[in-house]
Amino acid sequence: MEFWDGLSGGKAITPLKKEEIKHIEKQLGSRLPKSYLKKMEEQNGGDIAFNSVVVNFKNSWSDEETGLYLPLYEFMPLTIGKFVENTSVLNEWGLAGKKMIFGEGEGSYLWYFDFDENPKNPEVWCLDISDETAHLVAESFEALLPNLKKRANDDVLTHEDVFADYPSMCEIRETIKGTDEDARLEAYRMWLTRCEDLEGLIAELRQRVEHSDEEDELDSYAELLAEVLINYTSEEFMTYEEAIALFNKKEDVSDLSHVIVQLESEV
Repeated sequence: MEFWDGLSGGKAITPLKKEEIKHIEKQLGSRLPKSYLKKMEEQNGGDIAFNSVVVNFKNSWSDEETGLYLPLYEFMPLTIGKFVENTSVLNEWGLAGKKMIFGEGEGSYLWYFDFDENPKNPEVWCLDISDETAHLVAESFEALLPNLKKRANDDVLTHEDVFADYPSMCEIRETIKGTDEDARLEAYRMWLTRCEDLEGLIAELRQRVEHSDEEDELDSYAELLAEVLINYTSEEFMTYEEAIALFNKKEDVSDLSHVIVQLESEV
């Protein structure tokens, strides 16, 4: 069975660059797995021909009756921009250290390498955002490959099933209306996790950036807005140029150059 799923639904594939691989490995202080790089040399990210990974532990996506597994549909492009962006995502979820996200499934499941225990052969972990847990899935990338499976669509849980124990959009909006800034920011992240009404989310984050006069708060909203634009909507509801212009206007409050660089790399 082929590893990659055709042309990844027509998405443009970013060419793999050796200099970017070297830069990423330097930041990690370790070499990326050879078996992983071999796949990325074939195609630098995109949809894979599988949709699940067989696991041996209970999780929020499957049950023992249907078989235990977690979703994995897509490999992310191996670029400096994506590496920096995903490192920020891991840090937001309390996962520091030498780690790198390489794939995702259903938006709520992020797959990453953890180099901390074994720098020469990193473990494969899955961060389940829906219940805020992280699971060790395989001792190495090579050990992960045999457990990749293509399951029938009728075995896949619905969006409602996945988020049954997660705050509803009504609850999220109520939290946003409150006065607790940390809770509000977390509510916006929950909104993004649900991937609902992204046009409305962008409009709200845009307004927060425009009216924020506090440095840390502004940084958080700008980074989240950039993440939504780059990873979820492209320029459907707000162009990169509009976001860059907005961030430049806030230079008297905070230096948002790190976010601007991410957007400029996408232009």
